[in-house]
Amino acid sequence: MPTLQHFLAPLCILMVPCLGSAHDVWLQTDSPVVRTGENVQVDLRLGNHGNHHRDFKLAGRVSLDWVSVEHRAPDGTRTDLRNDLFATASAEKEGYWTTPIAVSQPGVHCVIESLQRVMNHGRPVRGVRTAKTYFLVADSLDSASIDHPIHSQPDGLPFELVLLNCPISETMVGQPITVMVLHHGKPLPDVVVSFIPEGQELSGEFDPEYERRSDDRGHARFVPRVGRRYLIVAHHKADDERSDEYDYTSYASTITLQVANQTPWARK
Repeated sequence: MPTLQHFLAPLCILMVPCLGSAHDVWLQTDSPVVRTGENVQVDLRLGNHGNHHRDFKLAGRVSLDWVSVEHRAPDGTRTDLRNDLFATASAEKEGYWTTPIAVSQPGVHCVIESLQRVMNHGRPVRGVRTAKTYFLVADSLDSASIDHPIHSQPDGLPFELVLLNCPISETMVGQPITVMVLHHGKPLPDVVVSFIPEGQELSGEFDPEYERRSDDRGHARFVPRVGRRYLIVAHHKADDERSDEYDYTSYASTITLQVANQTPWARK
């Protein structure tokens, strides 16, 4: 069984600004629902959401040297995807990473990314980035069902968002999306959580239309008004997590969801 150390790549020093504290990674698939036996395309992308450019725009291509990417099947089986990823651009820092996954097990699947690295941008900072996305595999797209959704299970990451709604049957326009922010497994209050629709750039230091603060339980709730892909992003600066190698720890976590206008799929 993989451990937390399996998710986190070795700690090392980064002297280039490719992945600064203002950059996040996210995962996305080409479809939220696929038929059993077909392929789903999974992308690993890099953006600059932490720099108040909160959108889906690319900001270079993250190095795989310190990245872990895993596919978790409905029965809990985990598969390492890192060595299967290939670049979409020939230039070193352009495009993004992608790979197809051949899926044979019906149910809700999850792809999880994690990285940890010390970066130097005038002062050394330990950056921890985690990301998740989900998709449903069904024998028939006309009668898909969800037996044992795995979205609400924390993955033991040092900082993560946990989705409290089913990412398939309960993610649609007009229905609330609720996430829980966890820091070392404990709910973290007063964290800004951004719910970014694809094609929309959030404005200002805090955009009240698309951003919420987590409550005492670590919960943040948002009701989408348009059906499209959404990127959910949270950040946390831990000044008390320091060492001789770095001054503080910068956390970020993302979840990517496809919000439907309506859904024909129901949980059993």
